[in-house]
Amino acid sequence: MTGETMAKLLEMIDIDKSFFGVRILDKVNFDLGAGEVHALLGANGAGKSTLVKILSGAYTLDAGRMLVDGRGVDMSRHSPESALAMGVATIYQNFHLIPHLTVAENVCLADFSTGGKRWVNWKTMRRRALDALSAIGLDIDPGRVVRDLRVSQQQMLEIAIALSQNARIIIMDEPTAAISQRESEKLFGLVRAIRARGVGVIYISHRLEEIRQITDRVTVLRDGRNVGTLPVDDNLSFAAVVELIAGREVKMGRRPRATTLGSEFARVEGLRVPGYGDPVAFSVRAGEILGITGLVGAGKSEFARALFGADRPLSGSVRVEGTLVDVSNPSSAIAGGLGYLPEDRDTSGLCMGLSLKDNISLTSLAKSKSAALSVRRDVQLSGRFRKDLAIKSVDVNQQVRYLSGGNKQKVIFAKWLAANCRFLILDEPTIGIDVGAREDIYRLIEDFVGTGRAVALISSDFDEVLSLSDRLLVMSRGRITADLDPGKTDKPEIMSYCLGVSDQSIRHAAV
Repeated sequence: MTGETMAKLLEMIDIDKSFFGVRILDKVNFDLGAGEVHALLGANGAGKSTLVKILSGAYTLDAGRMLVDGRGVDMSRHSPESALAMGVATIYQNFHLIPHLTVAENVCLADFSTGGKRWVNWKTMRRRALDALSAIGLDIDPGRVVRDLRVSQQQMLEIAIALSQNARIIIMDEPTAAISQRESEKLFGLVRAIRARGVGVIYISHRLEEIRQITDRVTVLRDGRNVGTLPVDDNLSFAAVVELIAGREVKMGRRPRATTLGSEFARVEGLRVPGYGDPVAFSVRAGEILGITGLVGAGKSEFARALFGADRPLSGSVRVEGTLVDVSNPSSAIAGGLGYLPEDRDTSGLCMGLSLKDNISLTSLAKSKSAALSVRRDVQLSGRFRKDLAIKSVDVNQQVRYLSGGNKQKVIFAKWLAANCRFLILDEPTIGIDVGAREDIYRLIEDFVGTGRAVALISSDFDEVLSLSDRLLVMSRGRITADLDPGKTDKPEIMSYCLGVSDQSIRHAAV
Protein backbone atom coordinates (compact mmCIF):
# COMPACT_ATOMS: atom_id res chain seq x y z
CA MET A 1 0.00 0.00 0.00
CA THR A 2 1.40 3.42 -0.87
CA GLY A 3 0.40 6.99 -0.18
CA GLU A 4 -0.50 7.48 -3.84
CA THR A 5 -3.06 4.68 -3.96
CA MET A 6 -4.96 5.48 -0.77
CA ALA A 7 -7.20 8.38 0.18
CA LYS A 8 -5.25 11.11 1.94
CA LEU A 9 -6.48 11.42 5.48
CA LEU A 10 -3.96 14.08 6.49
CA GLU A 11 -1.75 16.59 4.68
CA MET A 12 0.72 18.88 6.43
CA ILE A 13 2.17 21.35 3.93
CA ASP A 14 5.23 23.65 4.29
CA ILE A 15 5.17 23.58 8.09
CA ASP A 16 7.51 26.10 9.78
CA LYS A 17 8.18 26.36 13.50
CA SER A 18 10.80 28.26 15.51
CA PHE A 19 11.48 28.61 19.21
CA PHE A 20 13.31 31.73 20.45
CA GLY A 21 14.61 32.43 16.98
CA VAL A 22 15.87 28.87 16.39
CA ARG A 23 14.28 27.15 13.37
CA ILE A 24 12.98 23.72 14.43
CA LEU A 25 10.87 22.88 11.34
CA ASP A 26 11.64 24.26 7.90
CA LYS A 27 8.89 23.81 5.27
CA VAL A 28 8.17 20.23 6.30
CA ASN A 29 5.65 18.23 4.24
CA PHE A 30 4.01 15.07 5.53
CA ASP A 31 0.88 13.15 4.60
CA LEU A 32 -0.98 10.10 5.87
CA GLY A 33 -3.43 7.84 4.10
CA ALA A 34 -6.49 6.13 5.54
CA GLY A 35 -5.45 2.64 6.60
CA GLU A 36 -1.74 3.51 6.44
CA VAL A 37 1.02 3.17 8.99
CA HIS A 38 3.52 5.90 8.16
CA ALA A 39 6.82 5.87 10.08
CA LEU A 40 8.40 9.16 11.11
CA LEU A 41 12.12 8.75 11.73
CA GLY A 42 15.05 10.96 12.61
CA ALA A 43 17.81 11.43 15.13
CA ASN A 44 17.07 13.10 18.46
CA GLY A 45 16.28 16.76 17.82
CA ALA A 46 15.32 16.25 14.19
CA GLY A 47 11.86 17.82 14.70
CA LYS A 48 9.62 14.74 14.94
CA SER A 49 8.02 15.64 18.25
CA THR A 50 7.46 19.24 17.20
CA LEU A 51 5.68 18.16 14.02
CA VAL A 52 3.28 15.81 15.78
CA LYS A 53 2.65 18.33 18.56
CA ILE A 54 1.51 20.79 15.90
CA LEU A 55 -0.82 18.10 14.56
CA SER A 56 -2.16 17.33 18.04
CA GLY A 57 -2.71 21.01 18.84
CA ALA A 58 -0.09 21.22 21.58
CA TYR A 59 2.00 23.68 19.52
CA THR A 60 0.98 26.40 17.09
CA LEU A 61 2.75 26.66 13.74
CA ASP A 62 4.49 29.75 12.39
CA ALA A 63 3.63 29.07 8.75
CA GLY A 64 2.11 26.36 6.58
CA ARG A 65 -1.25 24.66 6.40
CA MET A 66 -2.95 21.40 7.28
CA LEU A 67 -5.76 19.47 5.63
CA VAL A 68 -7.83 16.62 7.05
CA ASP A 69 -9.96 14.69 4.54
CA GLY A 70 -9.01 17.36 1.98
CA ARG A 71 -10.51 20.17 4.03
CA GLY A 72 -8.36 22.96 5.41
CA VAL A 73 -7.94 23.27 9.18
CA ASP A 74 -8.13 26.70 10.80
CA MET A 75 -4.70 26.59 12.48
CA SER A 76 -5.32 29.86 14.32
CA ARG A 77 -7.92 28.00 16.39
CA HIS A 78 -6.31 24.58 16.40
CA SER A 79 -5.96 23.16 19.92
CA PRO A 80 -5.81 19.78 21.68
CA GLU A 81 -9.62 19.93 21.94
CA SER A 82 -10.15 20.62 18.24
CA ALA A 83 -7.59 17.95 17.32
CA LEU A 84 -9.49 15.40 19.41
CA ALA A 85 -12.75 16.50 17.81
CA MET A 86 -11.36 15.82 14.34
CA GLY A 87 -10.14 12.38 15.44
CA VAL A 88 -6.46 12.93 16.29
CA ALA A 89 -5.14 10.97 19.29
CA THR A 90 -1.58 10.84 20.59
CA ILE A 91 -0.02 7.99 22.53
CA TYR A 92 3.15 9.41 24.03
CA GLN A 93 6.15 7.41 25.17
CA ASN A 94 5.47 8.69 28.69
CA PHE A 95 1.84 7.74 29.21
CA HIS A 96 -0.81 10.38 29.90
CA LEU A 97 -2.95 8.06 31.98
CA ILE A 98 -4.02 9.04 35.51
CA PRO A 99 -2.26 6.36 37.57
CA HIS A 100 -4.41 6.57 40.72
CA LEU A 101 -7.69 6.25 38.81
CA THR A 102 -9.24 3.02 37.57
CA VAL A 103 -9.19 1.74 34.02
CA ALA A 104 -12.86 2.68 33.58
CA GLU A 105 -12.28 6.20 34.91
CA ASN A 106 -9.39 6.71 32.50
CA VAL A 107 -11.43 5.43 29.54
CA CYS A 108 -14.30 7.82 30.36
CA LEU A 109 -12.20 10.73 31.58
CA ALA A 110 -13.10 12.98 28.64
CA ASP A 111 -16.82 12.27 29.04
CA PHE A 112 -18.08 10.93 32.36
CA SER A 113 -21.46 9.21 32.14
CA THR A 114 -23.97 11.23 34.13
CA GLY A 115 -27.14 10.61 32.14
CA GLY A 116 -27.97 14.29 32.52
CA LYS A 117 -27.92 13.92 36.32
CA ARG A 118 -25.52 15.25 38.90
CA TRP A 119 -23.96 11.91 39.68
CA VAL A 120 -21.80 9.50 37.72
CA ASN A 121 -23.43 6.39 36.28
CA TRP A 122 -20.78 3.87 37.25
CA LYS A 123 -22.51 0.95 35.51
CA THR A 124 -22.51 2.84 32.22
CA MET A 125 -18.84 3.75 32.70
CA ARG A 126 -17.92 0.12 33.33
CA ARG A 127 -19.86 -1.01 30.25
CA ARG A 128 -18.16 1.62 28.08
CA ALA A 129 -14.78 0.56 29.40
CA LEU A 130 -15.51 -3.13 28.72
CA ASP A 131 -16.56 -2.26 25.16
CA ALA A 132 -13.35 -0.28 24.62
CA LEU A 133 -11.18 -3.06 26.04
CA SER A 134 -12.92 -5.87 24.15
CA ALA A 135 -12.54 -3.92 20.89
CA ILE A 136 -8.79 -4.54 21.06
CA GLY A 137 -8.90 -7.86 22.90
CA LEU A 138 -7.52 -6.47 26.16
CA ASP A 139 -8.69 -8.66 29.06
CA ILE A 140 -8.33 -6.57 32.21
CA ASP A 141 -10.78 -5.58 34.94
CA PRO A 142 -12.15 -2.04 34.38
CA GLY A 143 -12.02 -1.59 38.15
CA ARG A 144 -8.25 -2.05 38.39
CA VAL A 145 -6.15 0.98 39.28
CA VAL A 146 -3.94 1.97 36.35
CA ARG A 147 -0.70 2.12 38.35
CA ASP A 148 -1.10 -1.62 39.04
CA LEU A 149 -1.05 -2.49 35.32
CA ARG A 150 2.04 -3.66 33.45
CA VAL A 151 3.64 -1.18 31.08
CA SER A 152 2.41 -3.13 28.07
CA GLN A 153 -1.15 -3.12 29.45
CA GLN A 154 -0.98 0.64 29.92
CA GLN A 155 0.22 0.95 26.34
CA MET A 156 -2.75 -1.07 25.09
CA LEU A 157 -5.10 0.92 27.33
CA GLU A 158 -3.93 4.15 25.68
CA ILE A 159 -4.84 2.65 22.31
CA ALA A 160 -8.22 1.46 23.60
CA ILE A 161 -8.99 4.97 24.84
CA ALA A 162 -7.98 6.48 21.49
CA LEU A 163 -10.24 4.13 19.55
CA SER A 164 -13.12 4.65 21.99
CA GLN A 165 -12.91 8.35 21.12
CA ASN A 166 -13.34 7.46 17.44
CA ALA A 167 -9.78 8.44 16.60
CA ARG A 168 -9.02 8.33 12.88
CA ILE A 169 -5.39 9.42 13.20
CA ILE A 170 -3.29 7.86 15.96
CA ILE A 171 0.22 9.08 16.75
CA MET A 172 2.41 6.46 18.44
CA ASP A 173 5.61 7.88 19.92
CA GLU A 174 8.19 5.14 20.62
CA PRO A 175 5.48 2.64 21.61
CA THR A 176 7.90 -0.26 22.17
CA ALA A 177 10.59 1.65 24.09
CA ALA A 178 9.65 0.18 27.48
CA ILE A 179 8.09 -3.19 26.63
CA SER A 180 9.48 -6.62 25.85
CA GLN A 181 9.84 -8.24 22.45
CA ARG A 182 6.87 -10.51 23.11
CA GLU A 183 4.70 -7.58 24.17
CA SER A 184 5.90 -5.68 21.10
CA GLU A 185 4.61 -8.46 18.86
CA LYS A 186 1.17 -8.14 20.46
CA LEU A 187 1.29 -4.42 19.85
CA PHE A 188 2.19 -4.97 16.20
CA GLY A 189 -0.83 -7.22 15.79
CA LEU A 190 -3.03 -4.51 17.21
CA VAL A 191 -1.52 -1.89 14.88
CA ARG A 192 -2.29 -4.13 11.90
CA ALA A 193 -5.88 -4.50 13.11
CA ILE A 194 -6.20 -0.73 13.48
CA ARG A 195 -4.87 -0.24 9.96
CA ALA A 196 -7.45 -2.68 8.62
CA ARG A 197 -10.19 -0.44 10.04
CA GLY A 198 -9.01 2.49 7.92
CA VAL A 199 -7.35 4.33 10.80
CA GLY A 200 -4.13 6.16 9.91
CA VAL A 201 -1.15 5.64 12.23
CA ILE A 202 1.92 7.86 12.54
CA TYR A 203 4.58 5.62 14.01
CA ILE A 204 7.67 7.21 15.58
CA SER A 205 10.51 4.80 16.28
CA HIS A 206 14.27 4.42 16.07
CA ARG A 207 14.08 0.66 15.47
CA LEU A 208 14.40 -0.23 11.82
CA GLU A 209 13.40 -3.85 12.33
CA GLU A 210 9.96 -2.63 13.44
CA ILE A 211 9.61 -0.34 10.45
CA ARG A 212 9.83 -3.23 8.00
CA GLN A 213 7.30 -5.27 9.97
CA ILE A 214 4.36 -2.91 10.27
CA THR A 215 4.75 0.32 8.25
CA ASP A 216 3.82 1.24 4.68
CA ARG A 217 6.03 4.28 4.21
CA VAL A 218 8.83 6.00 6.07
CA THR A 219 9.58 9.73 6.20
CA VAL A 220 12.88 10.95 7.62
CA LEU A 221 13.43 14.34 9.23
CA ARG A 222 16.91 15.75 9.68
CA ASP A 223 17.65 19.14 11.22
CA GLY A 224 14.01 20.15 10.86
CA ARG A 225 13.71 19.29 7.18
CA ASN A 226 12.01 16.45 5.34
CA VAL A 227 14.94 14.69 3.65
CA GLY A 228 13.06 11.77 2.11
CA THR A 229 9.97 9.59 1.99
CA LEU A 230 10.37 5.96 0.95
CA PRO A 231 7.94 3.06 0.47
CA VAL A 232 8.51 0.14 2.81
CA ASP A 233 8.84 -2.89 0.56
CA ASP A 234 11.36 -5.58 -0.30
CA ASN A 235 13.53 -2.99 -1.99
CA LEU A 236 13.87 -0.80 1.09
CA SER A 237 17.52 -0.58 2.09
CA PHE A 238 18.53 -0.11 5.70
CA ALA A 239 21.60 1.63 4.30
CA ALA A 240 19.42 4.22 2.55
CA VAL A 241 17.48 4.93 5.73
CA VAL A 242 20.65 5.18 7.85
CA GLU A 243 22.10 7.60 5.30
CA LEU A 244 18.98 9.76 5.42
CA ILE A 245 18.93 9.82 9.22
CA ALA A 246 22.63 10.49 9.72
CA GLY A 247 23.29 12.67 6.67
CA ARG A 248 26.51 13.05 4.74
CA GLU A 249 28.51 14.77 7.45
CA VAL A 250 30.43 11.90 8.97
CA LYS A 251 33.19 13.55 10.97
CA MET A 252 33.02 15.79 13.99
CA GLY A 253 35.86 18.01 15.08
CA ARG A 254 37.61 16.78 18.20
CA ARG A 255 38.17 19.17 21.07
CA PRO A 256 41.93 19.32 21.71
CA ARG A 257 42.92 18.05 25.16
CA ALA A 258 46.40 17.51 26.51
CA THR A 259 45.30 15.12 29.27
CA THR A 260 47.23 11.86 29.46
CA LEU A 261 45.01 8.97 30.53
CA GLY A 262 46.12 7.07 33.59
CA SER A 263 45.51 3.56 34.85
CA GLU A 264 42.08 2.03 35.51
CA PHE A 265 40.11 4.39 37.74
CA ALA A 266 36.68 2.77 37.97
CA ARG A 267 35.23 -0.59 36.99
CA VAL A 268 31.60 -1.66 36.59
CA GLU A 269 30.93 -5.40 36.36
CA GLY A 270 27.69 -7.30 35.76
CA LEU A 271 25.41 -4.33 36.48
CA ARG A 272 21.85 -5.42 35.73
CA VAL A 273 19.30 -2.65 35.40
CA PRO A 274 15.60 -3.07 36.27
CA GLY A 275 13.64 -3.54 33.05
CA TYR A 276 16.62 -4.79 31.03
CA GLY A 277 17.93 -8.33 31.05
CA ASP A 278 21.57 -8.07 30.00
CA PRO A 279 24.29 -7.03 32.47
CA VAL A 280 26.47 -4.02 31.65
CA ALA A 281 30.24 -3.99 32.22
CA PHE A 282 32.98 -1.47 31.44
CA SER A 283 36.00 0.28 32.92
CA VAL A 284 37.16 3.88 32.79
CA ARG A 285 40.68 5.28 33.22
CA ALA A 286 41.87 8.21 35.27
CA GLY A 287 41.43 11.42 33.29
CA GLU A 288 39.04 9.77 30.84
CA ILE A 289 35.73 11.01 29.47
CA LEU A 290 33.80 7.85 28.64
CA GLY A 291 30.99 8.64 26.22
CA ILE A 292 27.83 6.54 26.33
CA THR A 293 25.26 7.11 23.58
CA GLY A 294 22.16 5.55 22.10
CA LEU A 295 18.65 6.42 20.96
CA VAL A 296 15.41 6.75 22.90
CA GLY A 297 14.68 3.52 24.81
CA ALA A 298 18.29 2.32 24.74
CA GLY A 299 18.45 2.21 28.54
CA LYS A 300 21.04 4.97 29.03
CA SER A 301 19.20 6.88 31.74
CA GLU A 302 18.06 3.68 33.48
CA PHE A 303 21.67 2.53 33.57
CA ALA A 304 22.82 5.89 34.99
CA ARG A 305 20.22 5.77 37.77
CA ALA A 306 21.19 2.20 38.70
CA LEU A 307 24.90 3.06 38.68
CA PHE A 308 24.23 5.83 41.21
CA GLY A 309 21.77 3.78 43.28
CA ALA A 310 18.76 5.97 42.45
CA ASP A 311 17.20 2.74 41.19
CA ARG A 312 18.63 -0.25 43.00
CA PRO A 313 20.49 -2.49 40.52
CA LEU A 314 19.51 -6.14 40.39
CA SER A 315 23.13 -7.28 40.52
CA GLY A 316 26.68 -6.17 39.82
CA SER A 317 29.55 -4.31 41.42
CA VAL A 318 31.19 -0.89 41.13
CA ARG A 319 34.76 -0.12 42.17
CA VAL A 320 36.39 3.30 42.27
CA GLU A 321 40.19 3.33 42.58
CA GLY A 322 40.04 -0.33 43.55
CA THR A 323 37.55 0.15 46.40
CA LEU A 324 34.14 -1.52 46.23
CA VAL A 325 31.34 1.06 46.31
CA ASP A 326 27.87 0.26 47.64
CA VAL A 327 25.42 1.47 44.96
CA SER A 328 22.28 0.13 46.60
CA ASN A 329 21.30 3.72 47.41
CA PRO A 330 22.48 7.26 46.53
CA SER A 331 23.88 8.00 50.01
CA SER A 332 26.28 5.05 49.81
CA ALA A 333 27.20 5.91 46.22
CA ILE A 334 28.05 9.49 47.25
CA ALA A 335 30.14 8.19 50.15
CA GLY A 336 32.03 6.07 47.61
CA GLY A 337 32.92 9.07 45.47
CA LEU A 338 30.14 8.96 42.85
CA GLY A 339 28.19 11.97 41.64
CA TYR A 340 25.19 12.12 39.32
CA LEU A 341 23.74 14.84 37.11
CA PRO A 342 20.30 13.55 36.04
CA GLU A 343 18.57 14.11 32.73
CA ASP A 344 15.73 15.96 34.46
CA ARG A 345 17.67 18.56 36.41
CA ASP A 346 14.62 20.42 37.77
CA THR A 347 12.90 17.38 39.27
CA SER A 348 15.77 15.10 40.21
CA GLY A 349 18.90 17.26 40.27
CA LEU A 350 17.94 20.34 42.27
CA CYS A 351 15.74 21.49 45.12
CA MET A 352 14.00 24.25 43.20
CA GLY A 353 12.64 26.06 46.25
CA LEU A 354 16.05 26.27 47.92
CA SER A 355 18.81 28.76 47.28
CA LEU A 356 21.97 28.35 45.27
CA LYS A 357 23.85 28.18 48.59
CA ASP A 358 21.69 25.40 50.01
CA ASN A 359 21.78 23.32 46.84
CA ILE A 360 25.56 23.48 46.59
CA SER A 361 26.09 22.56 50.24
CA LEU A 362 23.59 19.67 50.34
CA THR A 363 25.91 16.87 49.24
CA SER A 364 28.92 18.07 51.21
CA LEU A 365 26.67 18.37 54.28
CA ALA A 366 25.54 14.77 53.78
CA LYS A 367 29.18 13.64 53.88
CA SER A 368 30.05 15.78 56.90
CA LYS A 369 30.58 14.04 60.23
CA SER A 370 29.52 17.15 62.11
CA ALA A 371 25.93 17.51 63.31
CA ALA A 372 26.20 21.30 63.33
CA LEU A 373 25.32 23.56 60.41
CA SER A 374 27.70 26.34 59.49
CA VAL A 375 25.94 29.08 57.54
CA ARG A 376 29.21 30.98 57.26
CA ARG A 377 30.96 27.96 55.76
CA ASP A 378 28.09 27.38 53.31
CA VAL A 379 28.12 31.02 52.21
CA GLN A 380 31.88 30.93 51.64
CA LEU A 381 31.72 27.58 49.83
CA SER A 382 28.86 28.55 47.53
CA GLY A 383 30.36 31.99 46.92
CA ARG A 384 33.62 30.43 45.79
CA PHE A 385 31.90 28.05 43.35
CA ARG A 386 29.59 30.81 42.12
CA LYS A 387 32.70 32.79 41.17
CA ASP A 388 34.81 29.89 39.85
CA LEU A 389 32.00 28.46 37.70
CA ALA A 390 30.68 31.90 36.64
CA ILE A 391 27.15 31.12 37.87
CA LYS A 392 24.95 34.09 37.01
CA SER A 393 22.67 34.88 39.95
CA VAL A 394 21.74 37.84 42.13
CA ASP A 395 23.65 36.26 45.02
CA VAL A 396 24.07 32.86 46.70
CA ASN A 397 20.67 33.21 48.36
CA GLN A 398 18.70 33.33 45.11
CA GLN A 399 16.38 30.35 44.58
CA VAL A 400 17.64 28.11 41.78
CA ARG A 401 14.17 28.02 40.19
CA TYR A 402 14.94 31.48 38.80
CA LEU A 403 18.24 30.53 37.15
CA SER A 404 18.68 29.70 33.47
CA GLY A 405 19.16 26.08 32.39
CA GLY A 406 22.91 26.47 31.97
CA ASN A 407 23.33 28.06 35.39
CA LYS A 408 21.23 25.32 36.98
CA GLN A 409 23.60 22.75 35.49
CA LYS A 410 26.54 24.68 36.92
CA VAL A 411 24.94 24.55 40.37
CA ILE A 412 24.69 20.76 40.08
CA PHE A 413 28.36 20.60 39.05
CA ALA A 414 29.24 22.81 42.01
CA LYS A 415 27.50 20.56 44.53
CA TRP A 416 29.50 17.55 43.33
CA LEU A 417 32.75 19.50 43.34
CA ALA A 418 31.91 20.60 46.89
CA ALA A 419 31.42 16.94 47.84
CA ASN A 420 34.82 15.98 46.35
CA CYS A 421 33.20 13.62 43.87
CA ARG A 422 35.69 11.45 41.96
CA PHE A 423 33.57 9.65 39.35
CA LEU A 424 30.86 11.83 37.82
CA ILE A 425 27.91 10.41 35.87
CA LEU A 426 26.43 13.00 33.50
CA ASP A 427 23.08 12.23 31.87
CA GLU A 428 22.36 14.64 28.98
CA PRO A 429 24.30 17.50 30.66
CA THR A 430 23.68 20.05 27.89
CA ILE A 431 20.05 19.33 27.07
CA GLY A 432 17.96 22.48 26.81
CA ILE A 433 20.78 25.00 27.30
CA ASP A 434 22.14 27.64 24.95
CA VAL A 435 25.36 27.46 22.97
CA GLY A 436 27.37 29.67 25.30
CA ALA A 437 26.37 27.73 28.41
CA ARG A 438 27.07 24.47 26.59
CA GLU A 439 30.66 25.55 26.02
CA ASP A 440 30.95 26.39 29.72
CA ILE A 441 29.71 22.90 30.63
CA TYR A 442 32.26 21.32 28.28
CA ARG A 443 35.07 23.21 29.99
CA LEU A 444 33.84 22.07 33.40
CA ILE A 445 33.90 18.45 32.25
CA GLU A 446 37.41 18.81 30.84
CA ASP A 447 38.66 20.56 33.98
CA PHE A 448 37.16 17.79 36.14
CA VAL A 449 38.96 14.94 34.37
CA GLY A 450 42.09 17.08 34.06
CA THR A 451 42.67 16.49 37.78
CA GLY A 452 42.84 12.73 37.28
CA ARG A 453 39.19 11.95 37.95
CA ALA A 454 36.76 10.33 35.49
CA VAL A 455 33.44 11.08 33.80
CA ALA A 456 30.74 8.92 32.21
CA LEU A 457 29.15 11.26 29.65
CA ILE A 458 25.72 9.95 28.66
CA SER A 459 24.31 11.83 25.68
CA SER A 460 22.08 11.20 22.68
CA ASP A 461 23.86 14.03 20.84
CA PHE A 462 26.31 12.21 18.54
CA ASP A 463 28.27 15.39 17.84
CA GLU A 464 28.72 15.93 21.56
CA VAL A 465 30.10 12.49 22.38
CA LEU A 466 32.29 12.46 19.27
CA SER A 467 33.73 15.83 20.24
CA LEU A 468 34.31 15.23 23.96
CA SER A 469 34.81 11.51 24.55
CA ASP A 470 38.07 9.64 24.80
CA ARG A 471 36.18 6.38 24.30
CA LEU A 472 32.61 5.74 23.19
CA LEU A 473 30.16 3.02 24.16
CA VAL A 474 26.95 2.58 22.15
CA MET A 475 23.85 1.21 23.87
CA SER A 476 20.78 -0.43 22.33
CA ARG A 477 17.95 -2.04 24.34
CA GLY A 478 19.98 -2.02 27.52
CA ARG A 479 23.05 -3.65 25.96
CA ILE A 480 26.44 -2.24 25.01
CA THR A 481 26.63 -2.95 21.29
CA ALA A 482 29.93 -1.23 20.46
CA ASP A 483 33.11 0.12 22.07
CA LEU A 484 34.48 2.72 19.65
CA ASP A 485 37.35 5.15 19.26
CA PRO A 486 35.66 8.55 18.76
CA GLY A 487 38.56 9.66 16.58
CA LYS A 488 38.03 6.77 14.18
CA THR A 489 34.26 6.51 13.92
CA ASP A 490 31.42 8.66 12.59
CA LYS A 491 27.71 9.30 13.03
CA PRO A 492 26.50 6.73 10.45
CA GLU A 493 28.49 3.97 12.16
CA ILE A 494 27.16 4.99 15.57
CA MET A 495 23.62 5.07 14.18
CA SER A 496 24.01 1.59 12.74
CA TYR A 497 24.96 0.21 16.17
CA CYS A 498 22.05 2.10 17.74
CA LEU A 499 19.67 0.54 15.23
CA GLY A 500 21.13 -2.94 15.58
CA VAL A 501 22.34 -3.10 11.96
CA SER A 502 25.33 -5.39 12.09
CA ASP A 503 26.21 -5.93 8.43
CA GLN A 504 29.44 -4.13 7.61
CA SER A 505 28.27 -2.92 4.22
CA ILE A 506 25.19 -1.36 5.78
CA ARG A 507 27.09 0.09 8.74
CA HIS A 508 29.39 2.07 6.49
CA ALA A 509 26.91 2.81 3.72
CA ALA A 510 26.51 6.47 4.61
CA VAL A 511 30.22 7.21 4.83
